[in-house]
Amino acid sequence: MQTLDLFSLTGKTAVVTGGCGHLGKAMVAALADAGALVYVAGTNHEKFVTVFGEDTSLRFVKIDIMDSLSIQEAFQEVADQVGSVDVLINNAAQYAGIGKKSEDLSDEEWVKCIEGIAGSTYKCIREVLPFMEKKGGSIVNIASMYGVVSPYLAVYDSPCESSLIPVNYSAGKASVIQMTRYFGTYLINRNIRVNCISPGPFPSPKVQENKIFADRLRDKNPSHRLGSPDDLRGAVLFLASDASRYVVGQNIQVDGGWTIW
Repeated sequence: MQTLDLFSLTGKTAVVTGGCGHLGKAMVAALADAGALVYVAGTNHEKFVTVFGEDTSLRFVKIDIMDSLSIQEAFQEVADQVGSVDVLINNAAQYAGIGKKSEDLSDEEWVKCIEGIAGSTYKCIREVLPFMEKKGGSIVNIASMYGVVSPYLAVYDSPCESSLIPVNYSAGKASVIQMTRYFGTYLINRNIRVNCISPGPFPSPKVQENKIFADRLRDKNPSHRLGSPDDLRGAVLFLASDASRYVVGQNIQVDGGWTIW
C-alpha cells in the first residue's frame, strides 16, 4: 500500500454532526475529498442545500443531538441506505451562557451547556455503536482548547465581554476529552477507534467583526494568526482514516500553539 492510500476513505460512509457550521463545512469537505460518502447531520435541510448545493457526494440526515430517539433514527436511516457507519465526527454542540460571568450562570444554563456538549457527544457515541460494530470504524470528537487550558481572561476585557467563555463551556469540552480517553480503551477491542481534536482560536466571521477581540486572540497565539476552518482538514482526515490506525484515545490540539504557553 502506498502511503497516501492510507488516507483514502473510498467506500466509507461518514456522518458529520453540525456539518453546515463554521468548522463543520471544512470537515465535510475533507472527508468527501478523500472519497467518503458523507452524511451531513443537522436540523435544517434548507440550510444544507444552501451551504452545499447539489453535491452528489453529500447527503442530509435530520438529527437532534439532544434527543436520543432522533439520534437513533438518524443512524438507522444511514444504515438502511448504505449498510453501516464507518466514521462519525461529533462536531455539533449546544451552548448556553456565552458572554456571562461564570458565577452568573443559572442552573438551567449550566445543565443545557453540559448536556449540549458532553451529553450529546455521549449519546451519539452510544447510539452509533450498533451500526459501527460489524465493520469497525473511527469516531472523532471535537473539543476545544478551553477543554485543555483556562481562558486567557485579558482577551475578554472590555469591550469584548460578549465573547467571554464561561465555566460550563470549558467543563463540557474537558469532559469530551476525558470521554475520548475512556471510550478509546473501551471500544478498541471492537475495532472502533475514538480520538479527539481540540481546535484553538477559530472565531467565526461574525465574531471577527469585533476587531479588538480578533486582534487580541491573534496576538496571544504563538502563530500570530487565527485559525481558518481549512486548518482542520488534515487532522480530521488523519483521524478518520487508516493513516491513524494505531492512534487511540488521543487529543490533537489544532491551535497554532495556543496551549504550549
